[in-house]
Amino acid sequence: MTVTLPESKEILDLVGLLIDEKPVFKIGEGWDLAQPTPGTYITFLQGRDNAIEGAIITDLAATLYIGGKLILLPEATLMDQFKSGQAEEPVVEAVTEVINNLRTLYNNIDLNPHVAPTQTFPYQVPSPDDFVAWVLKPSKRVDYVGETAFGTGTLTLIAP
Repeated sequence: MTVTLPESKEILDLVGLLIDEKPVFKIGEGWDLAQPTPGTYITFLQGRDNAIEGAIITDLAATLYIGGKLILLPEATLMDQFKSGQAEEPVVEAVTEVINNLRTLYNNIDLNPHVAPTQTFPYQVPSPDDFVAWVLKPSKRVDYVGETAFGTGTLTLIAP
């Protein structure tokens, strides 16, 4: 059974509550999952028996925007990370915490499997025989796109 993705309003409202501002994201056209930009991160949503039920992917701009706002880092510090092409561990951990909160939305949908996030780690394009190759052609996908201080940021929710 494929997981049902939460409603957009719920996603954006919860992200806004966590970062203490109305998020810049709106539903938009995302990026090619086969050609990630440097600094893109993925967090899988695991169900029982460690089955992968979905994933949340953030590009570097979205990672810095969400994680940086959550832990109240100065924009100059985040811009340095943007220029380096990767977020530092506290920012990535903050994004994982936001995703941990977002999972409650998944878990409140009738018939959805109970999910929990994995660790957030750098996104690598899976090979065709990888058990997560579905990431390249998910059955469900919603992209939230918005302008941040670090350029266009994208938060992508997918399901097999």
